[in-house]
Parts: sequence; C-alpha cells; structure tokens
Amino acid sequence: MEFFKKKKITESTIQISDITGAYSYLVEGSEKAVLIDTGAGAGNLKSYVEALTDKPVKVLLTHGHCDHAGGAAPFDEVYLNEADWNLVTQHASMAMKVDYVRFCCPDIFEELTGNDFCPVRTASYKALKDGQRFELGGVTLEAIAVPGHTHGMICILNVEERTILFGDACNMSLFIWDEEATSIEEYRESLLHLKQHESRYNTVYMSHGMLSVDKKVLDGSIQVCEDILNGKADDQPFEFMGHQLKLAKAVDEQHNRLDGGLGNLVYNPEKIFKVESQVSP
Repeated sequence: MEFFKKKKITESTIQISDITGAYSYLVEGSEKAVLIDTGAGAGNLKSYVEALTDKPVKVLLTHGHCDHAGGAAPFDEVYLNEADWNLVTQHASMAMKVDYVRFCCPDIFEELTGNDFCPVRTASYKALKDGQRFELGGVTLEAIAVPGHTHGMICILNVEERTILFGDACNMSLFIWDEEATSIEEYRESLLHLKQHESRYNTVYMSHGMLSVDKKVLDGSIQVCEDILNGKADDQPFEFMGHQLKLAKAVDEQHNRLDGGLGNLVYNPEKIFKVESQVSP
C-alpha cells in the first residue's frame, strides 16, 4: 500500500501527504533538514523521509493532535510546545490513531494490520518555543506561537522563502471548541500576535485540504473572533460527534462563507471569553 505521496513545492520544501490527507513538510537546507508534523501514524514515515534526504532530520510538531504527532515515535529529536505535552500522550495513543484513520478512510482501514501503524512514542519531547529558530544551512525556520486550536499551537515561518505554515492555527474552518482549545478571546489575542509577522511572508500553507490560502484569511479570522465577541456571529448550528456547536459564519453546501469572506470558526458558545484565574489574597 502507498501510505505517502510527495510534492516539491519550493526550492527547500517537499509536501508529504498521508492516507488521511494530513500534510507534513520536509524542509531541507545545505546542512540539515526539518520535518514539520508527522501525520496520523499509518505507515513508516521515517523510512519514507530517509529516502528523500541524507541529512540529519529534526521534527517540529505544530501541536499535539494525533493527525500531526501520530508518526513521531521513530524520530530521535522531536520538538513540541510544552503546553501540548500532556495532550499528545492522549492524542498520539494507539487507540486514538487507529480511530482517526478508521474515521478518515474506512475502506483503506480494512486492509491495514497492527504492523502498519507507527508505535506510540515513549521518548521525551524537546520544548518548542515562540521565536525559536532552526538554522538548516541557507534556510531558517522560526516558530510562532498561536494558542487557539490547542494551547501549544505553533506556526512555522520559512524566513528566506517568505512562506509560513498556518496549519491548524488559522484556516478556512478552524475547530476551536474542545477542552484543549482556548477561548475565542484568547485566540483573537494569538492572531494579533501572528499579525505582527504578516510582513515577513507572502505564501500561507495548510495542513489539510488545499495546499495554500490567501494570507487575508488571517484578517478574516480576526474579524470572525470580533464578531463572536460582539454577538454578531451568524451561529449556524454545527454538530460534531454528538457535540452541539456553532459555525460562526454561515456557509453553503461547499462550506464557502455566504458573505464571501475568508476564515471561519467552529466554536463552543460557552468558551467565548477567557476565564481570569482566581488568586487568593
């Protein structure tokens, strides 16, 4: 079975898609390489990557969900924001990976055996922090923290090529409702932090679906947050796995916003404003 497909998208970068449709990105400089995300964990991604580069590979995980961290176990050096270290133990579990692959591709799933799944990572992670840089030899990657989808969510900027991986930090229909997500108010603050870097990139890459989107999706997402905070969202009903949620902006059958705007949020109406911590006197 063909678990992965590749596509060279820039001079330094190869996009790798797994059988669930999740994207990883192999970025190679003259001295080192970095793999951004590891897919859901079906297939041997490490062997696949080793056939693409002979340079030492570090792994940067944008966040701890199983469709991004599921294939990390075989790699020696894996970075993840500390805020997602607890999350990844649950989401990169074997049960979660198997359930996710079954959900995404039920027909293919019937052909898989236990040996087709990456084992669970037992090694530790290295901390991935806002502003942290990785020099690969003529290629510099920089981490930008954007808590929202998860508390440890990170975007990766390719400084020289002026590209950025938004992934699940900001996209056309972001899920920001589960217990690992921030409030909408906190997410807006994260997007404003990301906005400070807007002049540093021209192209925005995704982790699912379309390869890239217009960078205006950031402004659109900030406006969606403000509409929610001000009670001006459309709040189209949205059900997901038994959860009754809201889609901030109404969409058509192709999931395009009816108002033509970019960016959208699936959110929990009970997690709009941040909860201030209570400090005893």
